[in-house]
Amino acid sequence: MTDRKSDLYEIIEFNLTVSGRVHFEMFHDSRRYVAPHWHDALEIISLTEGELLVSTEGQQYRLQEGDCIILPAYSVHSTLSTKGNSSLLLQVPVDAFSECIASFENTRILCDPFTRDPERQKCLERIKFLLRKIMETQTDSEPAAGLRSACLVLEIMYVIYTGLSSAEEMSSSLASNRKNRERMSSVLAYTEAHYNEPVSLEDVAGELHLQVNYFCHLFKENTGMTYLQYLNEYRLGRIYQDLMETDMPLKFLLEKHGFTNYKLFRRMFFDRFGATPGELRKNAGNAAAEGKV
Repeated sequence: MTDRKSDLYEIIEFNLTVSGRVHFEMFHDSRRYVAPHWHDALEIISLTEGELLVSTEGQQYRLQEGDCIILPAYSVHSTLSTKGNSSLLLQVPVDAFSECIASFENTRILCDPFTRDPERQKCLERIKFLLRKIMETQTDSEPAAGLRSACLVLEIMYVIYTGLSSAEEMSSSLASNRKNRERMSSVLAYTEAHYNEPVSLEDVAGELHLQVNYFCHLFKENTGMTYLQYLNEYRLGRIYQDLMETDMPLKFLLEKHGFTNYKLFRRMFFDRFGATPGELRKNAGNAAAEGKV
C-alpha cells in the first residue's frame, strides 16, 4: 500500500536572513541638515523627542514627538533639525522585501505621517510599537534576542506591505529604472568626493559619459532639482554642520566647502533655516548654555 502522506505537502524554503542586512539605530541628532539624497532602502523614522522637518517628493512634514514617517526606497528626501531630536531609525533594503514579495520594487508606499485614514493610522501605531520592541531587544541578553529582532522586522515589513502600500504607479523614476539608479549613485559619489572643488556640469556629465544637456535632463527627472541646486544644497548642509559644531569664521567655512557665491549662499541659507548664519549660531550657543542640547 502506498503511503500518500508525502503527496499532501509541498516543501517551501524560507529566507530569514533579513535581520542581518537591516539597519536599526536609536538616533540622537543635535542640529543637522541632511541635503537631498536617496538610498536603496525603505527608511522609517519614529520621533521620540524634539522635532524634525522632512522634505520629500514636493511635500514637507514637520514631525513632533510621537510622529512616524516612512520614506520609500529611491525617494529623494532631506531632513532638517534646528532644535535637536531623538528617534528610532530603521532602514530595510529593497532586496530584503523582494526576497519575500517578488513585485515589491513596483509597489508604491504611502508615506503621509499625518494621514486621517483610520486603518493607516493603526498601521503607523503598530509600527511605532514594533520599533520600541526592537529597541528593547538591543539590551536583551537572551540568546534568542537576535531572532526576536528579526521577527519584529518581518512584522513591520508585513504591516507596511499590507496596510501602507498602493497599486498606483510610483512617481519616482529612480524606483523603476535600475540603470538610472546606478547613474545617480555615481553622481552622488562624485559630488561627495569633489563638492568642495570647482565642479562644472561638464565634469559630472563626463563621469557618466553623457552629453551635458542629456545629463541635466536625466538628473532633474530623477531628483526633481537641477544638479547645481543639488550641489549647492550639499555644500549648504556641510556648512551648516560646521557652523553649529565649530567657531570657525563663516568666510572660512564657505571656502572650505566650495561655496563661492556669497549672495546665493545668504539667500539659500535664509530660505532653508529662516535665519542668518550669525543668528543661528548665536541661538545655538544660547541653547547650549541653557543646557537644552
